[in-house]
Amino acid sequence: MRLNLKHSLIVLLISEIIFWSIGLGLFTYFSDLDEFRFENKEILQFLFVARLLILGFLIGQIRLSARLKKYASENMLGKIASYFSSVVNTIKFSFLLAAISCFIVAYANPQFGKKEVNMSASGIDVIIGIDVSNSMLARDLSSEFNRLEITKLAIRNLLNQLNGDRLGVVVFAGTAYSYIPITNDYEYIKQELTSINPGMLSAQGTSISNAIEVATESFGESASSKAILIFSDGENHEKNVGESIEKANKKGIKIYTIGMGTNKAVPIPINKFGNQFHKDNTGKTVMTKLNEDMLKNIASKGKGLYLRANKTKVDTKKIVSSINKLEKTTFKKKSFLEYEDKFQWVLVLGFMFLLIEVLIGKLF
Repeated sequence: MRLNLKHSLIVLLISEIIFWSIGLGLFTYFSDLDEFRFENKEILQFLFVARLLILGFLIGQIRLSARLKKYASENMLGKIASYFSSVVNTIKFSFLLAAISCFIVAYANPQFGKKEVNMSASGIDVIIGIDVSNSMLARDLSSEFNRLEITKLAIRNLLNQLNGDRLGVVVFAGTAYSYIPITNDYEYIKQELTSINPGMLSAQGTSISNAIEVATESFGESASSKAILIFSDGENHEKNVGESIEKANKKGIKIYTIGMGTNKAVPIPINKFGNQFHKDNTGKTVMTKLNEDMLKNIASKGKGLYLRANKTKVDTKKIVSSINKLEKTTFKKKSFLEYEDKFQWVLVLGFMFLLIEVLIGKLF
């Protein structure tokens, strides 16, 4: 009997190693090219979802083996086994999975910039600090969206209202790091926002001081006016935030804070259903609420502005109006006027894999 789960696993492992090695290698190479982008980058996450088909295939192989053993004698199994070879079936499935993966990449639509021009624009440099601590999962502002999701909505609205300003993103919890360098590619920022989540940083807590320091360093030696926007619930767990604000002040950086939450203490969900909550070491449910005084104090010392989210809305127009009062600097930027679709090449490759999958069934 040639149905062998071990052989199937080996073939699947080899095919997946080849696929991901080539795929990640190409993705890394092209991502370093300024003229390359995916029009629908978020679609690429379905490459991982497609891997669930592997589990279904293995379950099918096991059930097939069980049915054959149940309804056929040993002698008969030897005669019909060639029609149910584990290796052949697995190779066919691997090509089918590769074809599906190609179709997903094609739908994400890889593009190359067709015409690059140097353009002049005026604006200021803005670093957005996004709190990704677990407390940002609380649903006190809305029953449908948590604090972090509302933050992302507000930033998208903000991007739609800005004109010419360059933005970067810093994420922070117990620590902070620069997630998106300063850029004027708003669409790129919108795409990357989808990947921001509390699992990005292992060190939990809320270190606003680290966020301000990393944001301050992220500006580099830019001569333009600068501003930091901090989206947080304000539950800062460090006392040296004042020092970070002073460093920002010396560099002429304005600090704006946006309070994400309400004054009512609520539990922090640990799943999307909201029926289980974070607990401390004693088994007590952890509660969180907006620390408005902290955020007001930071904005005041940072010579900026404090705003508070109202349900699912943040008054981004007020932020933009305040930012526009800062002195703007003229800077050059590279821009692609047109992008040329290249999904056809990946689509053709997918159909080639499908054709091979069909031919394997006829040749073996």
